[in-house]
Amino acid sequence: MKEKGRFLKKYRGNECLNCGVPLDIVDRYCNHCGQINTNKRLSLKDFFNEFFASIFSYDSRLRHTILALLFKPGKISKEYIEGKRVKYANPFRFYLSVSIIFFIINGLFIDFDGFRTEIEDQVTEGKKTFEEIKEAVPIDSITQEIRKTEDLSEEDLALINKKLLDIEGLSSLSAKKTESKKATYYSQEEINNMNIFEKGYKLFPMYEDYHDRTGEKSAHRALADLKHEKSRLNRYIYHRVLKTNEIEENYGQEFFEFIFNKLPFIIFFFLPFFALSIWLLYIRRSFNYMEHLIFTFHTQTMFFIIIGFSILISKIANLNAFFGVAMLAFLFYLYKAMRKFYNQGRAKTIVKFLLVNVLFFILATLGSVLTIVGSIFIF
Repeated sequence: MKEKGRFLKKYRGNECLNCGVPLDIVDRYCNHCGQINTNKRLSLKDFFNEFFASIFSYDSRLRHTILALLFKPGKISKEYIEGKRVKYANPFRFYLSVSIIFFIINGLFIDFDGFRTEIEDQVTEGKKTFEEIKEAVPIDSITQEIRKTEDLSEEDLALINKKLLDIEGLSSLSAKKTESKKATYYSQEEINNMNIFEKGYKLFPMYEDYHDRTGEKSAHRALADLKHEKSRLNRYIYHRVLKTNEIEENYGQEFFEFIFNKLPFIIFFFLPFFALSIWLLYIRRSFNYMEHLIFTFHTQTMFFIIIGFSILISKIANLNAFFGVAMLAFLFYLYKAMRKFYNQGRAKTIVKFLLVNVLFFILATLGSVLTIVGSIFIF
């Protein structure tokens, strides 16, 4: 690298200005603390030269990392665990950076409000159609015709009755309206005698019923009216009731936006478990868990890069089929990376490649369920 600015030899000293360790004129950096060996005063020109040089220079970490990831599957992981790490970006930080950029770009193309509006329109249209059917075909005539059917057993009648009750607005065959289930209200003394699990499933329906009747959005006022303590648990459960109603009112728009914004960190949390499954798959090999984890982060980073570009191209060129091509490209990339990194034959690599994808699908499904459940408690 050509020396210029503060790196010129004429600015070097015989002592580190940071820690005082003796230096030689050939030392560009202090061998003790790593600070630049220079006496030159800071200037705006030097600052910008060094900033852009770190990004665009031939030997920058970013350049080497991206080129190795794109064109040499598995090489960067193999060299990183072998100790060649100076020229590559940290795999964990690089993954987080790429994943956050991916979700920011992807978020620009996802119209949550449009999805919610479409669902609202479909629900409204469905209700309108149902009301038209009710007006055209009186419920009493449906009930009478069903009762005339002699071939129906009592079980069949009961089943039909249940289906009719499930449809909003329809009467039962007995023409009796179903009564809404009333929630049981508990005093604070009764609540104090409950364990933590009882409080969860007994207080929620009670607070939900209270909110439905009063529309009260303040947990403090609600608890005061119910003569309950303003404890952290009571307030938390009442807030869960409010959030649940919000999810129902806006068809989950804000809830799924919340999950989407947390996905980079959620996936980051679940990748170590995926690396553990790979470690078990290759348990007879000499790789340790951290080496599998590095490979996992590198391949997942490449996944975001490939899919991110496919989304951009699909939106710009309006080519919806390009996403499928990108997925096939990543699967081929993953196979090549496994072949290079683990250094096994084609047959073994293909078998383990298929097993890895099955394990990933299982973990992704489990992770999705846990994410949705967990998000309900913190949303």
